[in-house]
Amino acid sequence: MIRIEGVEGTPELRTAHKLAKLFERHWPGINVSEATEDLITIYASRKISGYKVSDLDIVIAAQLSTPRYFICKNDLRDDAGKRLIGSKIRVHSFIAALEVKDHDATRLQLSAGNVDVKYAEGWKSATAQNDAQKYSLRNYLKDLTLMDPWVYRCLMLEGLDKLPKVRGRTMPDAATVANNFTINEFLGAMLAENHVRKLGNEYAMSSAPKQLMSDIQNSALFSKIAPSSLDRKRMDRIASRPAEARDLACFLGEKRIHLRGEGGTGKTVLLAQLAHEAFMSHGKRSLFLTYNRALAADIQRLLAMLDIPNSSESGGVDVRTVMSFTFSWLRTLGLLDQTQNANEDNYHDHCEEALKYIRTGTVSREEIDRKLREEWFQFEYDAILVDEAQDWPQSEADLIAEIYGANTISIADGRSQLVRGQPTNWKSQLQEPPNVIQQSFVECLRMKKNLSIFANSVAERAGLNWEVKPSEHAAGGRIIITTKSLSEANELHETECALAYEAGNQPIDLLYCFPGKQSQIGSELNHSQIESWFTKKGLGIWNGLDPITRQHYPRSVNQHRIVHYESCRGLEGWTTFLIGFDVFWQQKYMQALSDRNGVPALMDPNHWAQTQAWRWAMIPLSRSIDTTIINLTDPNNYASQLLLNVAGNLPDFVELQI
Repeated sequence: MIRIEGVEGTPELRTAHKLAKLFERHWPGINVSEATEDLITIYASRKISGYKVSDLDIVIAAQLSTPRYFICKNDLRDDAGKRLIGSKIRVHSFIAALEVKDHDATRLQLSAGNVDVKYAEGWKSATAQNDAQKYSLRNYLKDLTLMDPWVYRCLMLEGLDKLPKVRGRTMPDAATVANNFTINEFLGAMLAENHVRKLGNEYAMSSAPKQLMSDIQNSALFSKIAPSSLDRKRMDRIASRPAEARDLACFLGEKRIHLRGEGGTGKTVLLAQLAHEAFMSHGKRSLFLTYNRALAADIQRLLAMLDIPNSSESGGVDVRTVMSFTFSWLRTLGLLDQTQNANEDNYHDHCEEALKYIRTGTVSREEIDRKLREEWFQFEYDAILVDEAQDWPQSEADLIAEIYGANTISIADGRSQLVRGQPTNWKSQLQEPPNVIQQSFVECLRMKKNLSIFANSVAERAGLNWEVKPSEHAAGGRIIITTKSLSEANELHETECALAYEAGNQPIDLLYCFPGKQSQIGSELNHSQIESWFTKKGLGIWNGLDPITRQHYPRSVNQHRIVHYESCRGLEGWTTFLIGFDVFWQQKYMQALSDRNGVPALMDPNHWAQTQAWRWAMIPLSRSIDTTIINLTDPNNYASQLLLNVAGNLPDFVELQI
C-alpha cells in the first residue's frame, strides 16, 4: 500500500505522486498490497517545529515485509570496501528527508559532494540544507519514539534530466538524483552515503525494526492536520490581512514596529498577520520568537494549516523559542559545546559572554555574515518578530540585536504582563533618532464582554494597573468558580464540554491549566495521574506538561490541550479550566516573597509579593473566549477570597459551585 498526503498544487506533492508511480512500476502490486505487509508513506510539505530545520519538502517511510529488492546501479560498497554494482539489495525499511529543487542547469553548481543553488541573494548549498533536514528529522523521531532510527536523505533535482559525469564519475556521487531517476537510482543514492551491510546472507537496507517503523508511520509525523472551527476563525484572522497588517508589513525588517497592549488585545495575532502579509505580498522570510514552547507549538500549528513555508526561496515564516534559537547561534559561533543541552543553567552567562566576544571583535562581523550564508536555512531572516518582548533578559535581546540589527526586530509587549524580572530595554539598541512605528491596543479582541469585565474587576481589587476595554462586538461569557476537584466535577466537566461542542468547537479548542510540579495539593495533580484521568475517560490529550510533547504541535482536533500555568501565555481556549488556581497563585506569591532582592525600596514585601502573584494570575484569567472554570482547593486562601468577593458583585454571569 502507498499512502500520500500533502498540499495540493505544490511541486513537493507532484514529486510525491511521481515517486508513488515509480514504486508501483518497480514493485508491481505494491499499491494494492495490505498495509500490514507492505506500506510506503509519503508526506509532502511536512513541518516539525522546534528543530534546526522545521520545513521538510517530503518525508518518506517504508516498511516492507514481502521480499522487495533493487539492483545497485551506482558505486555502493559494503563494509569490506567491495563494490556492489549489479548486486541485489533487499529493502526492509527506510525513512528519509527529501529536498525538491526545480532549478535548471544555469542555476545549479554541482561537485562531487555538493549542490549549490542560485537565489536572488546568491548561491546557497542545497546539500547542506538537505543534510540539516535529515538530522532535524532524526532528532524529531528520537524525541517522538525515544529511539534512534537511521534516517536517509536525498536531494531531488527536478530541473535536470540527468546528473552530469566528470571523468566517468557522477556528480554529486551520493544522495542526489535528477528528474529521470529510477527506483534503483533513488534507493542507491540514499545508500551511497553509507556502507551497505548484510542481514543474514543478503545485502539489505533498513532504518529500524518492524515495530518501530510501524510506530513511526502511525505517528503524528504522518497525520494530516485538521483545523477545528476555532482554528479556522484564528486562521481567518491571520489571513484576513487587515489594513494595519498591509500598511505595516512593507516596513517589517526595515523599521522597528512596536505593538503594545494587555492580554487578549490581539498583539500576537497582529504579529502573525504581519509575518503572513510580509510573506504573501513581499516574499519576506520572518522568524517569530517566543520563550514559551507551548505558544510556539500553537503558532506553528496555525502556520502549518495556512501552508506557510519557512523556505527562503520565496519567503515564509519560521517559529522558534528564543532559547533554542540563541543556543543554535552559540554553538555555531563556537561559544558552546555542540553536545551541551539547551537549558537555563548559565544561559544568561553564555549570552553575556557572546555579547562581549562580538563587541570586542573576538567574533567578527565577517564571521557572523559567513555563518548566515552557510547556514541560511536556520539563520537567514529578513525580519525578526519578538512576542512578549517586555520579558526578555537584556543580554538575550542585545545579542539578537547585535547579530541582526535593531531595525530588523519588531516587538509586541504586554505592558503589565511582566513576569520574569525587570522590563527589557529594547530602545538602547536603536540609533538616534529611533526609527520606530508604534501601535497601542486597548479593546479586548479575544474575551467575550463578561470575561473582560470579570478580569478588570479582579485586577482592580488586586491593585494592578491592568485594564482592557470590553468588546462591544462579543456579548456574553461565563465564569464558574468551584471547589470541586477535577475528578469530583465529572458532571460539570461533561456539561461544559458538551456546550463547547454544541457551539461548533472541538476538544482542541479547550484549554486546561495546572500548577507546576512543585505543587503539593494532592495526588490528583500528579502529572501521570492527570494523564491517566483523561485516558480513563477516553479523552485524547496534547500533554503540554511533558517537555518533549511541547516541542511538537497538536495534530488532532480530538486532543485536549493541558499545560502548566506558566506556559499558557498567548494561548486561548473557547472554554478554559483553571485547575488549582489558588495553588498557582500561592506558588507565585511564595516565590516573590523569597526574592528579597527584587523588592523595591520602601515597599512592603508582602504587598509586593501579592502584586507579583496577581500579575501572573491575570495571564490565565485572560485565556478564555467564552467560558472560564476556576477550581479553588482552599476557599479561605487569600486569592480565593478575592475571587469570591468579585464574584459576589457579578452574580449575573459568575456562577458559584462551592
